[in-house]
Amino acid sequence: MEQKKELLLKLKNGVRLVIASAPSSASYVGMFVATGSRDDGKNLGISHLVEHTIFKGTSKRNYSQLMDMIESVGGEMNAYTAKEETCYQISIANDYVENAFSVLSEIFSDSEFPENELEKEKTVVIDEIESYEDVPNEMIFDEFEEQMFQGHSLATNILGTKKSVKKLQRADLIQQYKKKYIPENLVVSYVGSVDYSKIEQLARKYFENVLVEQSEKVAENTFVPRETKFDIVKNKRTHQAHCMMGSFAPSIKDDLRFATAMVTNILGGISFNALLNMKLREERGLTYNIEANYTAYSDTGFFSVYFGTDFSKVPLCREIIADLFNEIITNGFTEEKLEAYKKQIIGQFEVSDDNYMSLMINNAKSFYWFNHIDSLQEVIEKVKQIDNNTIKQVAKQILSPEKLNVLIYK
Repeated sequence: MEQKKELLLKLKNGVRLVIASAPSSASYVGMFVATGSRDDGKNLGISHLVEHTIFKGTSKRNYSQLMDMIESVGGEMNAYTAKEETCYQISIANDYVENAFSVLSEIFSDSEFPENELEKEKTVVIDEIESYEDVPNEMIFDEFEEQMFQGHSLATNILGTKKSVKKLQRADLIQQYKKKYIPENLVVSYVGSVDYSKIEQLARKYFENVLVEQSEKVAENTFVPRETKFDIVKNKRTHQAHCMMGSFAPSIKDDLRFATAMVTNILGGISFNALLNMKLREERGLTYNIEANYTAYSDTGFFSVYFGTDFSKVPLCREIIADLFNEIITNGFTEEKLEAYKKQIIGQFEVSDDNYMSLMINNAKSFYWFNHIDSLQEVIEKVKQIDNNTIKQVAKQILSPEKLNVLIYK
C-alpha cells in the first residue's frame, strides 16, 4: 500500500494545518475544534447547539448561500459534537476544493447565529433528545457515562436536557463561540490529491488572518477516577434487558491505549469471532447484540461492554463474561492466538486507512493531541510490540471484578 505522506504546519496565528496525499477525485476537508460538551459549564448542550446553528448565516452569506457553495457542486457537509471536540467535515470534487475552505473559514470566524434560526434549531435538538429517550439501547450508553463521571463535566449529556436547551439564548452561544472558536483550538485537515502547495495556499488565504477578539485561560478540569463503584438496576419497562458494564481505562495520552484498543477489539469488536460474541451469541444464543467499546479522553478513558437479553438471562451472561475476563487477566493469550489477533487488528487499520473522511478527522485529532501523526506503519509496529504481559496488565486494569461498574435497564 502506498504510504500517505503528511505535511504539518502551524500558521502565524496558531491555526494548525495537516495535509495528507491520497489518490482520490474528491477532497476531504475538515475543521477539528478542541471544544465539546466538557466545556459547557452550566449551559448544558451549548457546544452541540453552537454546532447546529453555526451554519445558519454569516455577515456575508445566509444559510442557503453557504449550503449552495457545497451542495450545488455535489459536495456534502456534516458535523458532530463530542465531549472534547467539535468537527466539521466537507467532501467535495477536487475542482471546487476552494469552496470548502471558504465556507469553513466563514463559519469558524463570522457566524451570526440569527435569532429565528436559533429558535428553530432549539426545537430540532429537543426533538433529538426526545427521540433518543425512546431508544433504551442508546440512552443507556449516556447514562452509564453519567454514572461513571458523576459530578464532573464529562458526565453531562452532549445534547443537554430539554430544560437547558430551552433556556439557551443567542448571547450565550455568541459568548461560547468567541471563547472557544479561536486559532489555538483549531486544526484544519485535508486529505486528497490536490497539490500540497495549493492546499497550503488556500489554508493561508482563508485561515491565517483569523484573529481572536477575546480569549481567556480556562481553569484545569482534570478528572480523577473515584474508588467507589456502582451496580444499578433501573425499571424502564423495556421489552428486553439492556446491560452495560465497564471501568476506567487509559487516556488518549497513555502508552497503554493501543493495547487497550486491542483487548477491546478481541472482546467485542466488529468481527464475528470477537470472544464475547462467540461466547454469548454463537455458542449459547443468549443475546442478539453484544459489543465492547473503549473511549479515550485527554486525561482519562473508559471501557465498556453492552449486551441486550431477556432479564432472566442477565445473571448467566454476567457469569460467562466474568469467567472470560478472569481467564484473560490470569493467562492472557497464547502466542499463537496473540499473533492472530494482531494480524486481525492490523488488517482493520489498513482497511480504515482507506476511509479518507475518517483519516482526515484522525489526522486532525493526532496533530492536536500529539503534534505528530503516526504513519500506518508506525501504528502497525506499535501493535506488533504488544506482548502477553502488556495484555494481562491492561486486562487487570479494565476487567478486574472490583473495578467493573454495572447499569441495567429492565
